Amino acid sequence: MKMQKEIERSINLEIKINELELELIRAKVEKVIIEAYKKGIEDCKENMKFELSLPSNLKKEHVAQIFQCELPTVEKIIRMDGFPKCHAVAARYPRDKVLEWINKNTLYMNERLGIYVTE
Repeated sequence: MKMQKEIERSINLEIKINELELELIRAKVEKVIIEAYKKGIEDCKENMKFELSLPSNLKKEHVAQIFQCELPTVEKIIRMDGFPKCHAVAARYPRDKVLEWINKNTLYMNERLGIYVTE
């Protein structure tokens, strides 16, 4: 009888330890997720800061800055099908539409043209 109670206490203690270990793991995972979320928010803010620092109508130099390339490569890019152009002003490109176009055409540019843009 005494032995059985000792075994039950030992089992209960082991269960409690396992529960505490699981709670600790859950807390650690939650902390990592929160830190990753905060880092993602900061990265997004930094990216938006760059995008919003650009003028609403881009010049070729701005397009080169976005793509981190030289002007001859910009010439190839702006001649691609569907690349947005400002119809009111020559040699200008609407920032928001260009950024949207980049998001939609990154894979095509990477695979077909060898212009590597990160998504």
